[in-house]
Amino acid sequence: MGLGQKLEEARNRKGISIREATESTKIRSDYLSSFESGDFNINLPVVYLRGFVRLYSRFLGLDQEGIMTDLDVELGSISSKNQRKSLGSIASNDQTEKKVSAVTSSSTNKSSKGIPVPKLIFSALGLALILVVALIISSALSEDNLDETAVNESQQIVEKIQPLSVPVANAVLIDVNSLNLAAIGPIDRLIVCDEGEMPKKYHEFNSLAEGWEITIQFKKSFKCYSSSLESLRFAVDDGLEKKAQGVGAGNFSWSAE
Repeated sequence: MGLGQKLEEARNRKGISIREATESTKIRSDYLSSFESGDFNINLPVVYLRGFVRLYSRFLGLDQEGIMTDLDVELGSISSKNQRKSLGSIASNDQTEKKVSAVTSSSTNKSSKGIPVPKLIFSALGLALILVVALIISSALSEDNLDETAVNESQQIVEKIQPLSVPVANAVLIDVNSLNLAAIGPIDRLIVCDEGEMPKKYHEFNSLAEGWEITIQFKKSFKCYSSSLESLRFAVDDGLEKKAQGVGAGNFSWSAE
């Protein structure tokens, strides 16, 4: 069974719609639809893609590690397809260049051997006549007309240039961060407050065993309480994993500003 089908069946078992899942997880509905259809080749940074899939699998009550393993397989398949496509394009370009070279060489040989000398003389006379006519026409044009023509052409070029648009996915994710938490020892209670959400959003966990880990999406800043700071490690986005400072119960916070 594919990863997308696992996610879809798990959601159906819970009896909820894509819209309800979006409201609960804060993950866009088009992303969830892509995940369930098995399409992970979307315009989304890998760190956010992995975080969203992990968060969705936890919401659906699935084995997070198993789902992440399936995702790695899907991403590896996408990378392999893109690589084969690139190699195919390179081979196609090489073949095209060889064909163009062969046609050019053939045309050159025919031109040098097949045109009689009188024909070359008439061709040269015709070219000279064309140049004379072009000079006469050019001198007949005034400087003002030339300037006006140049301005009109420039305006046409500018009108054809379309402004670059920022992808919707990147615009949406500008203020979204990813918090990775891992327990290196038992933790009785852990609370994470997303202070960027209005109202503030809380994530609470109890009786965590060594080896437990999770990825939480938050906006701009968070505050974390742990009953055993020495047993907690954390990392923000793609940053290095750090050990929470302190021993026993305590708080720590992080802000993007």
